This record gives sequence, structure tokens and C-alpha cells, in this order.
Amino acid sequence: MLPIHGQQQHCLLYAPPVPSDHAGLAVDRSASTKWPWSLGQRRLVSFHGPQRNSRQCGCRAKAGQRDSGAAPDLQDSIKQQQQPPPTRQIMLSPSVVKILYKRTLKSLASLPLAIGELFLLAGLSAIGTIIEQNKPLQFYLDAYPDGANKVLGFLTYNWIFALQWDHIYTSNYFLGLMALLGASLAACTSTRQLPMVRVARRWRFAQTPERIYNQGSAEILPDADVKDLGGVLMQKGYQVFRQGPSLYAFKGLAGRLGPIGVHASMLAIMAGVAIGGLGGYKGSVMVPTGGDFLVAQALTPNSPVGSLPKGAKQVLHVNGFDVEYRPDGSVQQFKSDLSVFDLDGNQKQQKTISVNQPIRFDGVTAYQTDWSIAAVTLRAQGSPLQPEGNQPFNLPMASLDGQPGVSGQAWATYLPAEKAPTDGSKPRGATVFARDFQTVVIYDAQGKFVGVRRPGSALPIQVEGMQLVIDDLVGSTGLELKVDPGVPYVYAGFAGLMITTLVSYLSHSQIWALQEEAMLHVGGRTNRATIAFAGELSSILDSVPDRGSSESRAGSEQPQTSGTLSLAAGPLYIKANGSRIKQTNPGAGANRNPEYVPSDAAGNVNGSSIGFASLDDAET
Repeated sequence: MLPIHGQQQHCLLYAPPVPSDHAGLAVDRSASTKWPWSLGQRRLVSFHGPQRNSRQCGCRAKAGQRDSGAAPDLQDSIKQQQQPPPTRQIMLSPSVVKILYKRTLKSLASLPLAIGELFLLAGLSAIGTIIEQNKPLQFYLDAYPDGANKVLGFLTYNWIFALQWDHIYTSNYFLGLMALLGASLAACTSTRQLPMVRVARRWRFAQTPERIYNQGSAEILPDADVKDLGGVLMQKGYQVFRQGPSLYAFKGLAGRLGPIGVHASMLAIMAGVAIGGLGGYKGSVMVPTGGDFLVAQALTPNSPVGSLPKGAKQVLHVNGFDVEYRPDGSVQQFKSDLSVFDLDGNQKQQKTISVNQPIRFDGVTAYQTDWSIAAVTLRAQGSPLQPEGNQPFNLPMASLDGQPGVSGQAWATYLPAEKAPTDGSKPRGATVFARDFQTVVIYDAQGKFVGVRRPGSALPIQVEGMQLVIDDLVGSTGLELKVDPGVPYVYAGFAGLMITTLVSYLSHSQIWALQEEAMLHVGGRTNRATIAFAGELSSILDSVPDRGSSESRAGSEQPQTSGTLSLAAGPLYIKANGSRIKQTNPGAGANRNPEYVPSDAAGNVNGSSIGFASLDDAET
């Protein structure tokens, strides 16, 4: 058949040899310079000539006015050869893009590359754990100064900002490295894990004993039935398939799917990290008791692609702040009573939060992270600030963090005892100092210690002509606000990772069996826990009942001449040390002798021939 479709056509000919100088036919000799054609062989032929009707068959073609239905003669071919052949050729070659795609997949699926990516991510994560992340500029200027006090002798804020170590988890190279690791996992899954699953799902019955004895573990059960073996395997949790004398059983296919689930879970975790890093918001506020704020005003986007959630358009109100202390005076817990209101003033949620117990509302999470002293509530008779009626009033307190001579957290305020002098000098007064909510220290105008009072004790103290009563210390709660749309993906990824890791430890075990008269060939293999599988297979074979055919076969045993082999007697066994002996009718199940391995007549262990011979004479 020669279908012709163009000026230069390729076809497959079933033809005998033709002369090399045949006109009009140019034969591809890339494989050989000879013509070793025989009838029925396929060769690729290029035909040069005018356009032919593609529906002509049997090597028939139209050439000008000719349409006789027969093949063109030699003269026509010579005339056609005189015409110059076209220069255009149709070349069919593999796609360059496809080749590059496969090479890229192979490179990405490299195990050393994936391990290197993991080590780099682990190292960068360690840096992000040591260096505080997303802190204000002044924090890094103070903590990592330039000059003689460099951290570790070289680390300064300049290096931190240049390497993006102040936000390393959302830096360009960290996200790019995660994307590369994700590509490696996806490539490994598509080129290795998925093909392994497809192969595991395809199975065939063993048709010959050689197929069975090529497995990891194999034995012969004389006087056993394949049906009984199938029943025992079903009791052991195997899925059993039988076709005539052949049997196939497997269990633990989920173990093959486990690694794919592990990779998918890791991809989900990395996707969640990337989504949270690019589309999230962060912010921190210090709000005194009784204060409130619009959530959107306290949020800062991680990148320009982020979008505010619904909760950003709500108001967070601080109903109260409290600190719980242990008997020794150390802090036990910070608590904030918060309420969420919409813009119409309707309360939507109220909750008392503490460390590790945040409040969540419409995509926003508020954590209890810090605290401060906002003001002191007191009564100060003799002070120009005292309201009429001796009513208590709030005097704001300022943090002394970073001030010379002050270590740790401390707050202070100044209470004037007189009106400000007209000359602009400092008025006479007292200093109120506190480090926590339990005690207040009072100093006079010269900075001398006057006394200590506990808030709420109602005990007055005289200082600079004033009588002070400390009623309370007003606290401020430090809230960390976070919008992270990737959290569900991270949680789902970790949950899937725990489950699929356990599933990966399941063994995918397969068992084949072939019945040959009263002899049952059984073999199996597993992808892990081979010793345990060998024990399980041995237990299964021990449970197969004896069909009792050994007695009937023993009576039909025929003598043989010296040096000849009989195919009817008991099978030949080869011992672990290489010596061969005849094990007459070892029986099935518990009567089998697992010390011996079946061999063929030529002494090939694990059966390289279809039949198994036995020796009548033990001395042979």
C-alpha cells in the first residue's frame, strides 16, 4: 500500500528487493547500505514527484492524463526523475520542549537536590528563630549596633536589613527556595511515586513456577489446594483473586499511597506559609483599660497583594486588664477582657484572653503578648491637679525603658505640689514610681525615698505638703494582631503529614500461587518489613490444610533405573549447605519442611524449570 499525500511522501512498503538505481524512488539507507529486504519487511521510502491523489491505493497514482489503474511504468518514472525534486522536507523529530521538560523533571526529582533545599530552609529558619522578626526599626538599631559593640563581632543592623533577616520568612529567597522544594516534591511524585502506584495496581496471575520463585519468598506445598490457601489469605486480611489454578492476593496498597500523601501534605504546608507570608497582615497595639481602636488602623500588610478580611472593619474594645501573681510575687498570667463591635456599635463577641488563648473574629486573631502601666489612680490633697470633692483622678505614667540607670521595666510620673512658676522653672512635687501592679514607690522633689504603698490599701502618705492615697494602677494590654489566610492550609498539611507518615509504614504485601496437580507453588514479596513478611507467609502456609493426596501418590510411585530422574515421586530438595536429598512427601501446612528450598533436576535453586524432578535413589 502506497498512500501518496504530497510532493515528497513517506510510506511503508511491503516489497521484495529492487535495484538501487530505480528511478523515482529514493530509499532511506541510513540503517544499511545494502538491500536486505525480504517479502513482508517494512522500509521507509520517500517518493519525489508531482502531487498524487491521497485516496489512490495499491501504488496507483494519477500522472497527468494517465489513470489506467495500474502502476506507472519505468519510462514514466524516468520522466518524473528528470524534474528537480523540491527542497522542502518534512522532518519529524521529538519535541525540544518535551525533552527539556523531561530533563527538568529528572533534575528536580534529584534526592541530593531536595536534601540540600531542606538543609538551606532549616538553616534560614534557625536564623529567623535567633533574630527577632518584624520588630520596629529602632529595635534593630539598639540590639545590633554598628561600631565596637557589634554582635558576634560582625553582625549589625546593616547586615540584617541587607539580608532581609528582619523578615526572613517572607524574604524573596526564602519564598523562592520553598517554591523550588515544592517543585522537587511535585517532580518526585510525578516521576517516581505515581508510577510505582500504577505498577502496584497492575498485577497478573503467575502462569509458571518460575514467576513465583522469582519473588522474595517462595515454597512448595505438596497435597495442598489453592482454594484452601485463598481462604486462609482472606482471613489474614488479604484481597484474593483466583483464576483457575492461579491465585493472586495483596494487602497494604495504602502503603504505596502514603509517600504521595506525605509529599502532598508538605506541599500544603509550604503553600500555606507562602499564602500567609504574601497575603497576611500584622500589627501590634498597646491599649489602656477602657480604650478601643479600629482594627484596620493597626494592621500592616506583608506584601502589596494582601487583602483585608471582614474583621478589619470592626472595633476592638478593652473592658479590663488584670495580672495574676503567684504567692512568691512572680507573674502567673496576664488577662484581657475584650469585646468586638461592628461599626454600628453592636457587640458581636466578648472573650477574656490570655497568653496562648487568643480571640478570633472574621479572619483576625488577637493575641495577648505584652502589658504596660498606663496611669496611676490617686487622690492628692494639696496638689493643683486634685479635683473638687477629693475625687480620685488618673495621672499618666511613662515608660523608663532605655533610660540611663534604669534596668528592666519601670514606669514613673511627676505629681506637682504647686502651680508652675512664672519663670518657667520646674514646680515642686513628688515622683511616683512603679515596676509592677503590686507596689508604688514615692520620692520627693530632691529624689529622696519617702515610702512604698500598695494600690488600694487606702493608706495616706505625706510628701511635699501633699497627702497621697494610691487607689489603683491602670494597666494597658499589649495585643498582637495577625491576619494569616494560610493557616488552614498549614493545619491541614500537618494533620495530613501525621496520618500519611503512619500510612507509609504499612507494608504492601503480594502473594502468588499456582496449582500443579497436587503441588501448590506459593511465593510472595513485600516492599518493607521483609523479615516480618517471611514470618507471616510461613504462618499462612502452616495454616493451609493437607488434602491427603500424598498417600494416593505414594502407591503409584514407580522405580527408576540408576542415574535417571522420575517426575512422579516426591520433589527434590536442596539443603542450605548445598547437599541434595530426597524429602518424600513432606506434606502441606504444618507438615512442610521450611529448612529445604525446592530445586529442579539440574540443581537450580528456586526452580528455573517448569517441572520439578525427584530422585528415587537417595545415593544418586
